[in-house]
Amino acid sequence: MTNAAALDITYNHANSNKKNWNVYQMSKPLEQDLDLFDMSDFKIQFKKSIYAVSKNVTIHFKEYGEEIWIRIAWGTHHAKPNQYKATFVVYHAQTPYVFITNLMKSCQPVLCQALVLAAKYGQIQELELKSRSLDSLKDIVFKRFNQPFQSYHPKPLQERNVDPGLNKIVDPRVTYENMREKERVQHITRETFGDGPQPKLEFASYKLETMFRVENKIGVLADRTEPFRCVVKFSSPHLLEAIKSLAPAGLAEAPVSNLLTCIPHKARNIFKITERKGLHPASSQATHV
Repeated sequence: MTNAAALDITYNHANSNKKNWNVYQMSKPLEQDLDLFDMSDFKIQFKKSIYAVSKNVTIHFKEYGEEIWIRIAWGTHHAKPNQYKATFVVYHAQTPYVFITNLMKSCQPVLCQALVLAAKYGQIQELELKSRSLDSLKDIVFKRFNQPFQSYHPKPLQERNVDPGLNKIVDPRVTYENMREKERVQHITRETFGDGPQPKLEFASYKLETMFRVENKIGVLADRTEPFRCVVKFSSPHLLEAIKSLAPAGLAEAPVSNLLTCIPHKARNIFKITERKGLHPASSQATHV
């Protein structure tokens, strides 16, 4: 079983993009100093915590540098551990981030408790960040992607670095405005996304919630107290690169909405958009994420 588990970890490490990964973040009081991390102690404490709840579980570890992969096959009092539906946990030593796949809701409390105790943190929470690309999730939470400017401040045209290809004007009277607009869009795109490749995410989901508003209090929906809800989902094999290409392709105005471009900086691709509390019924529908 040990050899089979080690082989399974090796395979999933090499083919991590075949699974859907969730990101968890641990935290503890700011005044508490970081403890020195000991891998052996982490493994012992992790096993001890889970076995205190259930003995019918198999746990195996495999280290890749500062990264430790954990394979957990869960069983019950009446069933042996299911080796075909194992949970995989990836933890980077000395960081608060954990990446987990194939975790049943019933096993989540036990695993989370084991992680915070073994890593010596106080609490853990699931982030609204999911993807099949484990490496891209790491790039986002560890800020390893090419980070652009956080806001767009337009500069005078003569101060910008104009693409040499844009200067090939056949008739300035016809193409000058197009050249200015194309250069402006490229400049905004660089400031928004940077020059490097974007982390790979497959979707972004927005749960929208808004109240019906009417001034005269007349109509079938005038007394409605429940908000209207809907979900908008954007999906693509490489969503952030697709968003980056919208304005240059002429499919959207530049700059692209911050609700789309903020995904890597906020480290989330699942949002809930609601109205700010305390708004007067007749006021505009300002929202917050």
